Amino acid sequence: MGYPANHPPPPPSSNAAYFAAATPPPAAPAAFGVAYPYPAPPAHSHPPPPPPPHAYHHHHYPHPPPPHHHPYPPHPPPPTCLRRLLGLVVAAFLLLGAATFIVWLLLRPRVPAFSLASLTISRVAYSAANSSLSASFDASLLADNPNSKLTVTYFSPLASVSLAPSSPIAVATLPPFAQPPRNSTTLAFRLEVDGAYVGPDDAAPLKGGGVGTMEVQVRLAAVAVFDRGGWRTRRRVMRVMCDGVPVVFHGKNGTEAAFSGPARRCDVVL
Repeated sequence: MGYPANHPPPPPSSNAAYFAAATPPPAAPAAFGVAYPYPAPPAHSHPPPPPPPHAYHHHHYPHPPPPHHHPYPPHPPPPTCLRRLLGLVVAAFLLLGAATFIVWLLLRPRVPAFSLASLTISRVAYSAANSSLSASFDASLLADNPNSKLTVTYFSPLASVSLAPSSPIAVATLPPFAQPPRNSTTLAFRLEVDGAYVGPDDAAPLKGGGVGTMEVQVRLAAVAVFDRGGWRTRRRVMRVMCDGVPVVFHGKNGTEAAFSGPARRCDVVL
């Protein structure tokens, strides 16, 4: 006994065939302002108000950190007693300087004046073989203190003589001396020259047997101090320069020479 045979499907009805064969109608156009799936706004509605300012997100950067202060506390001010002591010391120095300046203005130290009173040369012996000179120089300087209130003291006087300004041929140390106010003192000294070298230009008068004129330089250096009572100046080096003094040879064989004429003023540097 078997299963019944499959029946064929029923034929389609005429209505179903019509609707299947008919083309669907075209879609109606969408209404203006309608965006699916939201409805369109009303025709005469106002635009929505703008969002409040705080609605926007602003990027706020942090403020820079405050300046870094030194971790150590400030130094405490010096004690009052120390400040007073420093003030007293400064005031004392100022008063001392002012007093010294006032005294200097009242006394007004003036540079002493020097002049060459006389100069003689004796026992002149010149050797042309080695250009050496031996002689005795006797000089006399006149020192004048023009200050009316100050005494001038000369320490470590040093006299020299030369035939050229840069090459002394004899040097001698003299004893110190002092000059009271308005005083004039004559300083006499002798310089011995023994076999000193003399340049060819300076030895020209000596080569001719001591005939003619020769120029001599006499100089004096000392440490000068001006004082009055308990007040005195600091030590200053004084230089006396009597340059270009003419001496004329005379005597037998030209072994002597002398400076003739009035006193010759010397340059003084203090």
